[in-house]
Amino acid sequence: MSDELSDAFRREAGSILGFFIRRDVAPVDAADLVSETFLAAWKSSRRSTIEPAMLRAWLFGIARNVLSQHRRGRTRRSALADRLRWTLDEAHVQTATEPTLAEHIRELIRQLPEIDREIVQLVYWDGFTQEEVATIIGKPATVVRARLSRARGVLREQLAESDD
Repeated sequence: MSDELSDAFRREAGSILGFFIRRDVAPVDAADLVSETFLAAWKSSRRSTIEPAMLRAWLFGIARNVLSQHRRGRTRRSALADRLRWTLDEAHVQTATEPTLAEHIRELIRQLPEIDREIVQLVYWDGFTQEEVATIIGKPATVVRARLSRARGVLREQLAESDD
């Protein structure tokens, strides 16, 4: 299959590039997507057999999936960039109006145990759900919930003690 895929690459790379460009993908990104398509095809060909007559259609099916993943990723990146801009604007306003409170809170978070600090940052700074944090750090969701609850309590107590 490797030789057939190499031949298909030489034969179909331009068509697949056109497929992406006709779907409003920037040419630079389209070239990357062609590479991703053939990488996915190569990986898939190791697990299954493709009839030579269906090879072109199979490649375009993979290209369609790659395009779908690219569009979802672009949407996530755009949403992340918007959230980052909003957070930076918000942080700038808060820092300008209350620099000591923001720094005080950061310092309190830095004093938490490392795992609790990471959980707090992932939830409140990065916007992940507790279930997503569990996946990220490789702990059960119940552990994340318990540690987050405990960290919130510690931070609440420390803020109350400092009248902030």
